[in-house]
Amino acid sequence: MKTIPNKFLLPALFAILTFAGFQIARDANEYPEKLIWSDMEGYYVYLPATFIYGGFENVAVRDTGYLRRWENSGKIYTKYTCGVALMQTPFFLGAHALSAPLGYPSDGHSEIYPLALLLGAVVYMLLGMWLLYLSLRRYFSLWASVLTLAALLLGTNLYYYSFFQSAMSHVYSFFLFAALVCLTERLLEGLQSTRRQWTTWALLGLVAGLIVLVRPTGIIVLLYPLYRCWKALPAKMPYLRAQAGPVLLAGLMFVLPWIPQFLYWKYMSGDWVMWSYKDESFKYWKEPKLFRVLFDAWNGWLLYSPIAIIPLVALLLGRHSNRFGERGLLLIFAIATYLFASWWAWWFGSAFGHRSYVEYYALLAIPFALVAEKALRRWYTALPFVALCALLCYYSLGLTYNYRAPWDGADWTYERVWQEVDKLF
Repeated sequence: MKTIPNKFLLPALFAILTFAGFQIARDANEYPEKLIWSDMEGYYVYLPATFIYGGFENVAVRDTGYLRRWENSGKIYTKYTCGVALMQTPFFLGAHALSAPLGYPSDGHSEIYPLALLLGAVVYMLLGMWLLYLSLRRYFSLWASVLTLAALLLGTNLYYYSFFQSAMSHVYSFFLFAALVCLTERLLEGLQSTRRQWTTWALLGLVAGLIVLVRPTGIIVLLYPLYRCWKALPAKMPYLRAQAGPVLLAGLMFVLPWIPQFLYWKYMSGDWVMWSYKDESFKYWKEPKLFRVLFDAWNGWLLYSPIAIIPLVALLLGRHSNRFGERGLLLIFAIATYLFASWWAWWFGSAFGHRSYVEYYALLAIPFALVAEKALRRWYTALPFVALCALLCYYSLGLTYNYRAPWDGADWTYERVWQEVDKLF
């Protein structure tokens, strides 16, 4: 009997996982048209405006209370940058090409378009998981790597933003953060050599540019490759001189995805750069809501995704050895938490858990795997650790499927949270 060649196993597995993920996402979204609404439509509107309506003057939008016309030009204005739209483009174009043959209106809003966004989110989530798997397997066993990825998906609100609110920015940022982690590992491999890493630096620049374009506060994650590589460099200046060309290329690649954004701002306002969040600011920077961001009933991160405590503790314990740049990661999480806690809407609106941390799970993969690797060495530590992970995943998934937005506001208290938890047990 003929066996399937190994080179076909990975594409087949990816196809199966994509199909299964798409089915989960489609079942989770009873009304897929809601994926093109509010914030999600704000990210998406670039695509129908560019490819269907020939500009923002006549583009059709659903949420007219959210996407309004610019006061001077009458053009539809979105405060969101175009990074998500750039990443959605292949799936949008596929849906647009198939819409008429399959009998859907080619208007950018008929059912085939949100289904394409669902598919895109699943693909980016799986690609992010694959990149993290490649990074983890450099240091950890197969089972520790698989357990880590399963725990981060099933035990956190990454699941919700992959399958339920797939057109938000977070699953796209998760993929980009995972790519940054993977590229950092490639850079670290080449530090001992004077060979120029043109491809790695170019990809790093492009990924970094997209990270900031998708969510501008994501700029702080660029500290991760800088910290790890600078710490590992044996001879810093000779390396920088040898890599001057690739670093310059990385800078150019960083700017490349921003060109459409500059053109949109110029087209909209007459200025190449503008602050699009007019009436929103980091108003609590003097009194950041740190505890509330982490533990409040209003989307407190660790209240709804407690499994994240495991890698955070690993970071604290590993800061002395600093083998994987634990100090740099702690700094990144401290800055991120301060920024989130300073924002005027520190709970980040109608969300499941604190959605701004979703992409940062990519940075928690290595510290989680450190704990998993040690726990799995002996059966008497492996069993309770796996049981704990399973319990925390059940907790998070149970709340995910019970969630009916919004879980915030004056009536949403710890007592209401406990009532939801009580349903699970």
